[in-house]
Amino acid sequence: MNIFLIFLSLSVLCYRQLESAEHVPAGPIGQFIQTNLIGFPLLHESQKWVFDPDVALKRRKDFIAVNGDKAEKLIEKLGLGLDDRREDRLKRQRARDEGHVGGLTWLRED
Repeated sequence: MNIFLIFLSLSVLCYRQLESAEHVPAGPIGQFIQTNLIGFPLLHESQKWVFDPDVALKRRKDFIAVNGDKAEKLIEKLGLGLDDRREDRLKRQRARDEGHVGGLTWLRED
């Protein structure tokens, strides 16, 4: 545990020295410490992101209109594939699923 704390404090000291210097650290050890342990100063800059927490509520109606309430249309589109054989697959799936709901055969009265 003590070795870890010593190593961490050395890393922080090296980082502060590297932060004040505007050039890449000299030597392979200094470069190793900066690239693998500390990170380049660019990684430590503060960033601001524009975030709207209500955007999901705004886009929900559009998603339901295009993909269905529980995304059943989206799931069907994905199941049909992305190539030119969608219509053929849709016909085969409907023929396969006729009379079945959830894998169970319907009791039909003819």
